[in-house]
Amino acid sequence: MRRRCLPLLVLLLAGCGTAGAAADCLTLDARAAHGEIEASITVTEPADWTVVVVHDGHVAWRGKRHGPFAYTHRMRDYKGADHVMVHITGPGGKVCTKTDLVSD
Repeated sequence: MRRRCLPLLVLLLAGCGTAGAAADCLTLDARAAHGEIEASITVTEPADWTVVVVHDGHVAWRGKRHGPFAYTHRMRDYKGADHVMVHITGPGGKVCTKTDLVSD
């Protein structure tokens, strides 16, 4: 029983799965206009972050930023609804993820 709970405990201690951590460290505003999707990302915590922007299951951009920062990424708007996800990893393994569905 202990071995099954250990991975869950490690994830919880790293900040994964906590609603407060995800809600506080990252905002995502994705909008469609003129055949493009503009994803505006804002991180308010001062730290070094690894940022991954995923568009319909494909990595659209990956990079490092020092927070607090604001970053805007533009990508092609596919037909139909588009799923945009931003995943950031910070110090101590802190993880924040936001997802947005963009409709035409």
